[in-house]
Amino acid sequence: MGGKVPGTMEELTSLPGVGRKSANVVMLEAFGNPQGIAIDTHAKRIANRVGLSKNVIPEKIEQDILKLIPKKYYKDVNHLLVWHGRKICDSRKPKCEKCPIKEYCKYNLENAKK
Repeated sequence: MGGKVPGTMEELTSLPGVGRKSANVVMLEAFGNPQGIAIDTHAKRIANRVGLSKNVIPEKIEQDILKLIPKKYYKDVNHLLVWHGRKICDSRKPKCEKCPIKEYCKYNLENAKK
């Protein structure tokens, strides 16, 4: 690309080793033009636990979430999921008692019945 960072999802994902997650991060952070949601381990875990997606493939999880979230919020969704995954919904021991979305969370609602 002649030393220039490509400015579209298509161009970015055509580069060797660049998938949707990395391309989404570049489009948001470098160009301020979110095209989707970067699905990392935190976003994947939260999407599955809360019930935003039943998929395990990051690209499919992203598509499920994109159907639910208006585009104007794309820039915030990954950051919110990562923060929530680090601070509240830990992979080993989620802190459901502190969770601000527990009344909507599939994981919490299923475990409350036990």
